[in-house]
Amino acid sequence: MKILLLNDEFYTTGASTAMLRLAERLVQNHEVSVLPRIDGQGEIRKQFEALGIPIVKDLAGQPDLIVSNCILSGSLVGELAPRCPVIWWVHEAEVGRDLLLRYPQMAMGFKSATHIVFQTEFQRIVYGSFLFDSPAMVHVLPFWNDAIYRQQDLQPKPKDKKRIVCIGTIEPRKRMEDTIMAVNAMNSEQRTGIEVVFIGKYLQLAEGARKLSEALPERYRFLGEQPNEETLRYLASADAFVLASSSESQPLTIWEACELQVPVCLSDLATYGHIGLKHGVNAMMHPVGNIELLASNLQMVLCNEDVRRRVTRAGKSLLLGNLTSDWAETFERLIYRVQSQIAVRKMGF
Repeated sequence: MKILLLNDEFYTTGASTAMLRLAERLVQNHEVSVLPRIDGQGEIRKQFEALGIPIVKDLAGQPDLIVSNCILSGSLVGELAPRCPVIWWVHEAEVGRDLLLRYPQMAMGFKSATHIVFQTEFQRIVYGSFLFDSPAMVHVLPFWNDAIYRQQDLQPKPKDKKRIVCIGTIEPRKRMEDTIMAVNAMNSEQRTGIEVVFIGKYLQLAEGARKLSEALPERYRFLGEQPNEETLRYLASADAFVLASSSESQPLTIWEACELQVPVCLSDLATYGHIGLKHGVNAMMHPVGNIELLASNLQMVLCNEDVRRRVTRAGKSLLLGNLTSDWAETFERLIYRVQSQIAVRKMGF
């Protein structure tokens, strides 16, 4: 099949990484090209190019199928679906619903897509009102990144202090400032022995946290985008991983931390219950924006070896149970299903 991947953009996000991993699978059996919604440079672009997948600027030529990434492509799904079957791969949860209410044209994706793929059952709940009269078939398919297992010898980055790692775009939804303020809330002796490493594209940081991080660059280190191998080396060296977001669906970085047996500190989002994460069992959680409790959870995993051991063991157990299914094989079976549906229509049925 000729498959066009409509990707959001090329800097490193979970959604773009997911599309890249799917492309690695599809390029073995199909003719694949990539059309970015927002063109530009980035680590993900380099990896598409390394696979020999052409990056196109428009819909020249007629693909057999489009796989469209992210809620932001909803209006494009609406425009393109009359010309070609579309599988709409939606990664966002509550933030996506908020965007739909703000930009109603994006909701056309629900009216037009042939299939919609979510990562979690929680997303099906979030978008329930938009799915009510949608003709699309809806699938829930969790995604796993196998990048860790590709490393022959994953050597942790050296360090002199306890290291907290935060991975993700530096923007309001990710609430990176909460980690800065939580560390700042600790006593002077604790703060002195900690460094926080941020990996991801810098877009925006809350004013107070920005000033604090600029005043203490040796404590709060912003590394920008990093190749996947470097990111994993930093994560492998971490004493704690923090994701304090106000909205998520199924973040890849949590599973990577679980595989590397790094304790995770998360905001207590509803989606996490749907993927098996529980406070005090396999993660430490705090209400969104609760700096004091985040600081307390960090102190717990940094200083209490028994808690650390129990939480990381339970986290890895959850991950290994989930890895028993091959998500990419399942996604490709969906693509062949669409191919069969196309063939049936061509026969006049």
